[in-house]
Amino acid sequence: MFESIEPDDGIKFNVATVCFVLGWLPFVITWGQYNTAFTEWLVQTYFLTVFVLIVYPRQFETKNLKRLWLWKAMLVVALVLHPAILAALWFVDKWEKTKWHEARTMLILILLAGVIEFPLLYKIVDFFRPPGESRST
Repeated sequence: MFESIEPDDGIKFNVATVCFVLGWLPFVITWGQYNTAFTEWLVQTYFLTVFVLIVYPRQFETKNLKRLWLWKAMLVVALVLHPAILAALWFVDKWEKTKWHEARTMLILILLAGVIEFPLLYKIVDFFRPPGESRST
């Protein structure tokens, strides 16, 4: 019955994963305790920021981590795109005060923000990518 189950489930417990979870816990606990739009927004902000500024470069641009063009692109993302997405999340969180503070809705909002932000992030990085450079995975 269990012969096809692999011992590795795909989650890698490296330093970055542990730091991500330990860094997210205070925000999640605070949100669970107070359940306000601000604490919900903090949870969303932390999650998206870690994925945009830490996970994306480490997972999808490993070969280019030491290249200046990548960090110029990430600077554009961090100063223009990411704050705009976070501001939009704040307005959505404040818009409806009764339903939005449920965990399911908060996670759906993070997913929708990611669906908007990640393709734009990808396009910005491709814009700064020098000709002849390939995407590394």
